Amino acid sequence: MTPLLRECKRKGIRIVTNRGWLDPEAAAQRVVELARELGVHDLKVAAVSGAMLTDRIGDLGLTFIEGGQPVSDSRATIVSAEAYMGAQGIVDALAGGADIIITSRVADACVYLAPLIHEFGWKLDDAHQMARGMIIGHLLECGSQISGGYFADPGYKEVARLAEIGNPIAEVSATRVVLSKLPGSGGLMSEATCKEQLLYEVQDPASYLCPDCIADLTRVSFRQLGPDEVEVFIDGAGRPATASLKALVGLREGFMTEEMVIFAGPSAMERARMTQDLLEERFRRVDLKADQVRFDYLGVNAVHRESSPHVGTPPYEVILRVALKTSDRAEADKLRREIDPLAVNGVYGTGKWGTSAPGSRVRPVVGLNSCLVPREHLQARVSFHAAN
Repeated sequence: MTPLLRECKRKGIRIVTNRGWLDPEAAAQRVVELARELGVHDLKVAAVSGAMLTDRIGDLGLTFIEGGQPVSDSRATIVSAEAYMGAQGIVDALAGGADIIITSRVADACVYLAPLIHEFGWKLDDAHQMARGMIIGHLLECGSQISGGYFADPGYKEVARLAEIGNPIAEVSATRVVLSKLPGSGGLMSEATCKEQLLYEVQDPASYLCPDCIADLTRVSFRQLGPDEVEVFIDGAGRPATASLKALVGLREGFMTEEMVIFAGPSAMERARMTQDLLEERFRRVDLKADQVRFDYLGVNAVHRESSPHVGTPPYEVILRVALKTSDRAEADKLRREIDPLAVNGVYGTGKWGTSAPGSRVRPVVGLNSCLVPREHLQARVSFHAAN
């Protein structure tokens, strides 16, 4: 906010952000303090809350989508729980005259949908307009990803001046949507970049589940108007919203740690495999109790694992990554005690990859599960804070 607040207030630009997450009230109060420090007066900041369910998620009779277990069975390990809220709270904050709106968890596209609802007077039960706004928001929500970011593939998909990429601009009227990017910037706005972003993070394109509607992305098309300018056509893409909202539940799931060792030169792969054998034997001898042990050969099979293609020529260098997940922190600590001695007790040419800082690099794991929460358990709330 520091480089933006003064200019946005002077020019009448309103800011909507879902950066409030766990405590939008505190975030709003901090913006008020910052405004006073910067000498920005007559600023109205709204906090939109209502997504947090941490204290009551275990009492709602819900089950996890991933495995079907009752959420109540995990009550003792719940760290946080937040639902993906819709646009209503932001719309109310805009109607209340807020200059800055900070929300807890809402679907990313809702920070774009809500201003459209406010500007055009759309009704939240108009599924087609909600879908229109959500699709526009979905195209914009990842910033410059639609204007060439995460798109370039050398020799196949060329993007000019990626280091100077420009953020997208959506010009929306009652009948048209035209996308472009910051004039004079690098990057690319094309039908192809728009199509890739449209399908980004989507399971069923015909039923994209959103808090305020179900959007049918197969009803969307694009037309190149000129360099870095694309028109979006959205034809009756909405269906009514579902009766429930998705919530993410963070659960304490023990501890994890990882270490890496590097091998270079002739027989690098053979020495890495020998080191894996050595460590597996050591883990047996120290009675390691791990929920999961993983050995990856970075640059060889760490990403696609068993689906990785066979490497015909032995690699000149290999990094062996070893990772543990355990229920007990003391068990996770065993990894470093077995890795460090490899410098003198392992195979020839074993190099330590990573920090030499003392102490453990064990860190707690918070795993995410999800559940569906009936809408009657959730209500957006808006509070206003003023910097005079």
